[in-house]
Amino acid sequence: MNAEYKGYKITAWAERDDTTGLWNGRYRILDEKGVVAYESFAEPTDDESKAHEAASAKARAWVDEQ
Repeated sequence: MNAEYKGYKITAWAERDDTTGLWNGRYRILDEKGVVAYESFAEPTDDESKAHEAASAKARAWVDEQ
């Protein structure tokens, strides 16, 4: 997912951990200049779409705190 949110660009995705079989929701937040402002991940889950949703929510929460 790529989204604009309050002046930031959020990229969120899910990736599967081959060791555990769980999905990790990852996200990256870029500022208005395209520079990475923050990058992190959500808690692992057994569902790809839930991992993606969690990463998107955590990214928006980070932006809201700024």
